[in-house]
Amino acid sequence: MKRSSLWTLSSFFIIMIVLLVACGGNKEQNSPASASAAADTELVIQATNYKFDQPEYRIKAGEPVRIVLDSSGNHGLAVKELGLSLDPNTKEQVITPEKPGTYEFQCTIMCGPGHRDMKAVLIVE
Repeated sequence: MKRSSLWTLSSFFIIMIVLLVACGGNKEQNSPASASAAADTELVIQATNYKFDQPEYRIKAGEPVRIVLDSSGNHGLAVKELGLSLDPNTKEQVITPEKPGTYEFQCTIMCGPGHRDMKAVLIVE
């Protein structure tokens, strides 16, 4: 193969690699920053050994809220009726609760001997 053909072919592959890397997608689509843009209200639930920082939390029905799990240790929580599920891999989620009510939740990850008592309530007003 001639030198000029080899150079042209190499240049083509280098340009294609640069374009593929540059157009690889927007990784911020699923990032916390984009989730926070969808809700003006934020509720932070802190989880430590065998307890949440409050016995109850209040949010408003019909309004989007970004719920953040701030956990020291291995904890999670879920409210099936609201489609809410947080854990060490998914630390925040935006929900819009439609129905007022009282929703009990507990730690969803076995965290030790006090795990069974790790409960709180989410009140949708």
